[in-house]
Amino acid sequence: MPEPLDILLATLLSLPDERRAAVERLLVPLARSAALGELAADIAHDVANPLFGAIGLVDLLLEDAAPASEDAVRLQMLRETALEMKGTLQVLLDFTRLAGEGTGHASLDEAVRSALRLLRHGAGRSVVVEERYPAEPVIVPCPAGPLVQAVLQLLLAARGMPGLAVEVSGASLRISPAPAESVGTLVAERIVTDHGGRFERDADVLTLRWPEGD
Repeated sequence: MPEPLDILLATLLSLPDERRAAVERLLVPLARSAALGELAADIAHDVANPLFGAIGLVDLLLEDAAPASEDAVRLQMLRETALEMKGTLQVLLDFTRLAGEGTGHASLDEAVRSALRLLRHGAGRSVVVEERYPAEPVIVPCPAGPLVQAVLQLLLAARGMPGLAVEVSGASLRISPAPAESVGTLVAERIVTDHGGRFERDADVLTLRWPEGD
């Protein structure tokens, strides 16, 4: 089976020169984002290793510092900052590891939580989302990696909207207000439909739904 990039390249090369040039210009920012994504895991590993070592060193210094001393207070602040950075890196590393998962089932509610953890960095820290989850996990026939990616694409498209809410109920996820159609939402829809689900738009609510009992 041809690789996806080979199909894309063949399609691009088949276009008339003028049309091809226009499409290539549109691909420039997408290619930049893809390159950043490929580099993210390597960069995170390079940062994580010395950071973990630094946390260990701070812990040793804390053991030697007098309790409640100025040095102990400063070291504790440094440790808390480093642990926050570690948590951010771990979220990124977990997401890159999920990318290789191509088969199986996954928890829809956990995918939403994972996507929100990814969203709540940088500009996403100020995003307010009302979350509603069932008492028991909701398992759908989509592997964790693609499922998290689909939900993340939708949340990224919707994160600038006021009153953003997500609700997992039955074998479905409801997002309101519904994000406008974009490349990200099209990617999400393709992932969902390729794994037995469907997209439904009703007024200002977008629902990802799978047949219950699958």
